[in-house]
Amino acid sequence: MESLELRIFREVAYVKSITKAAENMGYVQSNITAHIKKLETELNTTLLIRNNKGVTLTHDGERLLLQAEKIISLLDETSRSFKSSEKSLKIGATQTVAGYLLPQCLMKYKNKFPDVSISVYTLNQNILSAQLGKGQLDCLITNRSQDIIQGKQVFQYPEELLLIAPISCQYLDEVLRYPIITNGIESCPYRKILLNWWYLHQSNLPDIIELDTVEAILKLVSNGGGFSLLPKNVLCGRQDISTFIIEELQSTSIHMWVAKDKHPSEYTALKDILEEELESG
Repeated sequence: MESLELRIFREVAYVKSITKAAENMGYVQSNITAHIKKLETELNTTLLIRNNKGVTLTHDGERLLLQAEKIISLLDETSRSFKSSEKSLKIGATQTVAGYLLPQCLMKYKNKFPDVSISVYTLNQNILSAQLGKGQLDCLITNRSQDIIQGKQVFQYPEELLLIAPISCQYLDEVLRYPIITNGIESCPYRKILLNWWYLHQSNLPDIIELDTVEAILKLVSNGGGFSLLPKNVLCGRQDISTFIIEELQSTSIHMWVAKDKHPSEYTALKDILEEELESG
């Protein structure tokens, strides 16, 4: 039994889906299935029951999850104890934030602190929140307005949202003829706001195209494939799309949370850079 197998099993148990676990961990689905099968063979039991909605844990699966949590926690603690002299910054972030906001911020942070190693994780926000509470992350940057009991909020900044459409669109009536382009995360605030706006104007179900990255969404919109909703900061200098300011659309905010035991000096620099970047946009 290896730690990787336990981590894979834990991820599958968290998200209740082999497919989603594969996406989150960057593996192909067959790899995830093979590791789970190896665990089941070694333990001579069935850990998961597959169904139309994903997977559920068996009784033995529940038992193993409890043990896996303890083992992984101990392994991580041991690893951290040997790396305690190293300076590092572990950041959890939503995909959109990681895609458009963090790159420039991390370049500035690295220029100021070249000896600090930086890691960014873009898993499900509920998982990231739990990792923050366990001390596995130093901070969490999100665009979802959600209380995180395990951490403390140190930063909140409003985002201005723009409706974006192919450059040929001059009026909203033209926009509504196109498919909606959004990511596949149902809890994403941009997705929710955009769909709510659609149903204010249309009674029919929208045609939806789901893409994983901000860049892919922008590319498809610019190619005339549909319309979407993104923060204004993402769109600086874009001349290949039409943008619309819609007053009735809700605003969102960027939130930064830190682990409760973190000293201000450990995150203040990143917080200041984030604020600087958002204000300059």
